Amino acid sequence: MRDILALTLSGFAIGAVMMAIGGRRVAPDVRRGRWIKFGVYFVIVHTVLAVTAAGRPWIRGLVAIVVIAGAIELRGATRRMQRGSPAAVWSVYALVGGLALVNFWRMTPVAVAYLYVVVAVYDGFSQVTGQWFGRWPLAPRISPGKTVEGVTGGLTAAYLAAMCLSGAVDAGFVGRVALGIGTALACLTGDLAASWVKRASGIKDYSNILPGHGGVLDRFDSFLAAATIVGAFL
Repeated sequence: MRDILALTLSGFAIGAVMMAIGGRRVAPDVRRGRWIKFGVYFVIVHTVLAVTAAGRPWIRGLVAIVVIAGAIELRGATRRMQRGSPAAVWSVYALVGGLALVNFWRMTPVAVAYLYVVVAVYDGFSQVTGQWFGRWPLAPRISPGKTVEGVTGGLTAAYLAAMCLSGAVDAGFVGRVALGIGTALACLTGDLAASWVKRASGIKDYSNILPGHGGVLDRFDSFLAAATIVGAFL
């Protein structure tokens, strides 16, 4: 857990420097919004890590809250869907939420912390590199703000984080490589899926419960997807 904390603090320090440099080119209100989002994310990440350190009962409670809160937000979104099938969306969410709960129930606290940090690194660095270098839209009809450069930066950072924290999981070299790549791709999949539902529903955020981040699904979509796809291996 100490290695995980060292990585998160280092990552936020690097991100703060990059934001400070990159923020000089944007308007003051935009810069202020980015710093609020950055600060809230710092609190969210380390709150989740504190929960994992507290043990399995706390982890299971947190995951249950995330899945239930996500379902409430999804209910509001699907009521406003202008295209697509709400039934299909709910089927996918039930599968993802159910598998995530099962996998989190069996995972060790260290494995949960490992997975969450890799996901957080993806989320954080995809945003920062997108702000710095983003030019080419990745999927403009699904998520207009995502760029090829941002996603590439996030995937690369997530993979490197997974390799740096390889001691947190019991896996050989091939397993660590597979975990890094699989987690990074799962993050992107969950992110795009949640964004598609928002576009189909004509909303920007699932809710405004987290300042600068939107709703619970806006913040934890990648985490649930990663737990579903690679959680069984962990």
